[in-house]
Amino acid sequence: MNRNSQYAFYGSLMMGMENHIPYEKHLKFLGKVHLTGFKMFSLRQYPYVVRSNDSNHRIVAELYKVSDRKTEQSIHQMELEEGYIFSEVDVADDKFGIYIFDTHLVDSAEIIDGDWRSYRKP
Repeated sequence: MNRNSQYAFYGSLMMGMENHIPYEKHLKFLGKVHLTGFKMFSLRQYPYVVRSNDSNHRIVAELYKVSDRKTEQSIHQMELEEGYIFSEVDVADDKFGIYIFDTHLVDSAEIIDGDWRSYRKP
């Protein structure tokens, strides 16, 4: 987990999304960012990202401070159980936790614009 309890969420933990709602009272929104060097893919119900190390690839993420240790542990456990790994990303000279996959799954569709919210719109 991140030592400052700061995270970059790009999928179901973003504001208004299904996994945000149960945790929202302990999530302080810090802003929206475009993170370069990541590619996003769909697992149908949820997204995942992998590092691409290509500055032309980017994803949309929301930055949060988690104010409750139990909430932070619950999110961490949920992500690990779904196959994500914990990593960190630098944003404005600060480190934020991010949950990623270490490899691209062959049968998942790429989300070219890196924006899960716009991808999920009907």
